[in-house]
Amino acid sequence: MVASTLVVSLGVAVQPSGALSNSAFCKTIYTWKPVSPPSSFSTTSYHKWALEYLPIYEKLASEAPNSATKNILNEIVKILKYYSTASSAKALEAYALENSKTYETDAQALAKAIIACA
Repeated sequence: MVASTLVVSLGVAVQPSGALSNSAFCKTIYTWKPVSPPSSFSTTSYHKWALEYLPIYEKLASEAPNSATKNILNEIVKILKYYSTASSAKALEAYALENSKTYETDAQALAKAIIACA
């Protein structure tokens, strides 16, 4: 499923203790509630899913602890905006395939920023 390559789980299973743990970015991460990925590959399900995730990623981008993390989060926001308006399942699939390397790189970098909150 396309969604699994894009979204990094923001759930952190430990109490905050890192240097960044009191930042707005980390506080937002600790209050984040996951949204189930689409159960079907259709534009309707992806529009709904992306629109549910968009606000949290926009907020995280505005609170990013550094410019590198902000750039990554802005890229994810761009992807979610595309997913929320894509005109066909074929377009969604093509976009996901086209950007799969970016998704992987962004997910790894974002995971590091999230771990810094622990």
